Amino acid sequence: MTATNTTKKPRVVVTGGSGRLGQYVVRQLMERFEVKVLDLQRPPQDLAFAEVNVLDLEGLRRELAGADSIVHLAAIDFDHQAKPEVYIHVNVQGTWNVLQAAHELGIRRVVLCSSISACGLSEANLVFPPLALPVDEAHPLFPVQSYSVSKQLMENIAESFVRRGNIEVLCLRPMMVLLPENIAPTLARAKEDTRWLFYYITPEDCARAFECALVATDVRFGVFFITAQDSCRNEPTLEWVERALGKLPDVRDRARYEANPYAAVFDGTKAREVLGFVPTSNWRRDFT
Repeated sequence: MTATNTTKKPRVVVTGGSGRLGQYVVRQLMERFEVKVLDLQRPPQDLAFAEVNVLDLEGLRRELAGADSIVHLAAIDFDHQAKPEVYIHVNVQGTWNVLQAAHELGIRRVVLCSSISACGLSEANLVFPPLALPVDEAHPLFPVQSYSVSKQLMENIAESFVRRGNIEVLCLRPMMVLLPENIAPTLARAKEDTRWLFYYITPEDCARAFECALVATDVRFGVFFITAQDSCRNEPTLEWVERALGKLPDVRDRARYEANPYAAVFDGTKAREVLGFVPTSNWRRDFT
């Protein structure tokens, strides 16, 4: 008689799992986890779903009960061009609600979707250029826009919950997620001279990063850049950065750019070493 594998999959709840990135994350997790989506609309996948707004703390308490872990994606994205107060209200209060419910329910691991915007460099602000290359997670934060500020506050809230002692929160900072609708505008932008730092991550790689963060061991809190290893510009990185910024920041790891002249401005080493996440994309191979 053949033995039947009755091992139950761990249960993960994905807030915002019906969204543009959320659908990729859910698809990635379905083989390894029992997935439930909390969102305002049903996901395309046939799985457990509840219509819940992250501003509804009681609804979150009810629908998160029984979960082993949470991936928190639900937020107002920068692309929505919402009013400043909406970013702060939804992104910040929604994150506090999810973490408060998780803390009360004893859910051990939450993976939070922050953003490259948390550091402020996404704003291409003349007053705040990168201080050194590659930019790692220790770089000072100086966001100005309300969306960027909301992401920094989300990380601060996460760390405050970790200090309570019974919850682990890993904050992922994806670069621009190169969804299909973003490819053509990015190709066009790459032909221009701009202060934008040409960072990206494919949605498939980003989804794998969330899976890596769910299963990573020996880490209770951290922020992690989730980035491709290269930039999305067909020009050696140090050349266009110097032209864009007017001068080249301190290059702490010249060997990196000697080995790969197109290496990314942002450093994914921490995500690789702590989470085991290695991106698979190559801009020149896959998109040009």
